Amino acid sequence: MKKRLFEHNFVFLMFTILCLCVFATGVSGETSQAPVVQDRNEVKTDAKKHVSPFDAIEKTYMGINTLSAQFHQNIVISSLKKERVFEGKFLYKRHKGFVWQYISPKGKYFLYDGKYIWQGDDEKPFVQKNKVNRDKTDGTFLDLVEDVSKLDELFNLKNRSKAEDVEVLELIPKKDSTIKMARVWIDRQNMIKKIELHEFTGNINTIEFASIKANQSIEDTRFVFKSDKQKEIIER
Repeated sequence: MKKRLFEHNFVFLMFTILCLCVFATGVSGETSQAPVVQDRNEVKTDAKKHVSPFDAIEKTYMGINTLSAQFHQNIVISSLKKERVFEGKFLYKRHKGFVWQYISPKGKYFLYDGKYIWQGDDEKPFVQKNKVNRDKTDGTFLDLVEDVSKLDELFNLKNRSKAEDVEVLELIPKKDSTIKMARVWIDRQNMIKKIELHEFTGNINTIEFASIKANQSIEDTRFVFKSDKQKEIIER
């Protein structure tokens, strides 16, 4: 059960961080256009002109080295018919890792240092240290954090629409995942406003962002786990 919960949280974190990194500096009109169904002959003659709908996203991502943001998360648990609300902040630095920190209703964090995911909870007497097997991350969300050029290997851009002052992109995973469908809201300033994940379980995981800052100085030490010498470290 704990392992499944960790994997569930990990997938969600990877998708969210990916979206933040991809959209933080803007999405062009070319990026958000859905794939066009072409005539077979046209495909042959214009093969060299074909551009993936994710090409502009990939180009944008390459300009992101650091990110920081605050978030508000709402989870609707279908089986329990309950709703949970969380607040927190997150930091990301290319080739260093990320920190996803919950502030309320209780302190909790995920820290990725490039080799391990450290998971801590204020109410628990231990910290989980989960080794990331890079051989098994090919084609996964973690793989995308370091190489977003693989984005179109995992997702189809199903639909693009407008809702008041924001653009909504609908993404469908190509491979098996706990995520059935995702929606991403982007405002006029080309900043991500919200991500909504629909899971096969029926759960709906929504997260809204504020105070997003890109390419500002963040110390490398923020992505290094520091033991308080009081909690046991459990390695998996």
